[in-house]
Amino acid sequence: MSIQELWVAWTLHYAPLLPSAQSLMWARHVIWSVVMAAMGVGLVSRFPSLHRWTRHLPWGLALWAWVPGPWGASYWLGLAFQIPSLSAALIALSVLLHRFSRQRSAPGTSNQRQIPWATAWSLMAVLTGVLLLLDTFAVFDFSIYQWGFSPMAFALLLALALVPWVVSGKQGLKQPAVWSLLGALIVFLITRWPTGNVWDAVLDPCLWLVALAHLLRSLRRRV
Repeated sequence: MSIQELWVAWTLHYAPLLPSAQSLMWARHVIWSVVMAAMGVGLVSRFPSLHRWTRHLPWGLALWAWVPGPWGASYWLGLAFQIPSLSAALIALSVLLHRFSRQRSAPGTSNQRQIPWATAWSLMAVLTGVLLLLDTFAVFDFSIYQWGFSPMAFALLLALALVPWVVSGKQGLKQPAVWSLLGALIVFLITRWPTGNVWDAVLDPCLWLVALAHLLRSLRRRV
């Protein structure tokens, strides 16, 4: 049985757990609160010399995402970016867990010889976002976004997500950008959330901008 036939059989026997309109609204508040809290953590760590009250900025941004109506951040962010992808939610969650965890890396550990999988993931995300952007202008003869409904697109992304584990073992899965992609694909396989298209599960415009910034910062360090 081919992969296409297996995917069709899964679709017929196991209906995807796509969210209802009500649950989608709650999911928007939950995910945006996590993402905004992670953005607050990034701002605080970026400017450590600011006043001490800024340490509460992540909590304030998270609560702001729960404010209903036009006064809430989720309302305007939802109009611009809809709902963050599963990858963005998992990356933001890993940032929060790392920020508020008491565990610290052991002294003397060095990452100099490790493959920069986060940079490789950022490059892949940026290139994918550029292709999807060009696809909206019908530059190609086929639709790349439409291909996201195909099981072959999911199989390709899953194979790419497993490359760090194959090459570096468990060490390759320790970076949030790597295991978040794999986790997003696993959730998508079970639920087909949020739209049934794998591109929506692993990438969104906001995450594309973050990946672009990370890639440019990595290139600047190497120059």
